[in-house]
Amino acid sequence: MEKLRYYAWWLLGIISFAFVMEAVFPQIIKILSFRPSLVLAMPWTFITSSFMHADLSHLLQNMFALGLFGIILERVIGSRNFLVLYFSGAVAGNVAALFFYPNSLSLGASGAIMAIVGALTVLRPKLVLYIGGPLPMILLAFMWVVIDLVGIFSQDNIGHAAHLAGFGFGAIYGYTMRKKYSQEREIKKRAELEISDEYLDVWERKYMK
Repeated sequence: MEKLRYYAWWLLGIISFAFVMEAVFPQIIKILSFRPSLVLAMPWTFITSSFMHADLSHLLQNMFALGLFGIILERVIGSRNFLVLYFSGAVAGNVAALFFYPNSLSLGASGAIMAIVGALTVLRPKLVLYIGGPLPMILLAFMWVVIDLVGIFSQDNIGHAAHLAGFGFGAIYGYTMRKKYSQEREIKKRAELEISDEYLDVWERKYMK
């Protein structure tokens, strides 16, 4: 079994430190945030924008979600898969921003975090979380998706399309992981049955002459 490396905790620390650096050196926001019009000149911003945040409220909301869902998911799929999902979700969110918000500056970990939510919803839909009361993961995710679907048609400076893209990518990733684990369990089950049959044959030959 893969050793748990607690990448969710590391990301929490790095993103929080990046926010402090924003306050000290505000010019890094322009360098690291995602601008669709400059994507060819600054391709690294597909990733680095997930470390930038507009204000303290934006940061705290995302860090709460990353701490809650990220730590759970990392334990489910392993640290390496978690890290791949996080950064892929960030890219997926910015690809959506490229088409839906071509003239806007995009920053924040929301796309990556929604990818985490999407994967966790598929892998653990009945997981109960206590957020103002007990809520199953699938219901919580449904509420967020509906809010973002409605939000696409509003003018609230929130990247709802990026959130949905991240969630969709995460759900697909979760589905592939679930299918993979199901196949591995089936192979293991068959192997155990084969071993049991072989052992039974030896036992019969030895004691049932």
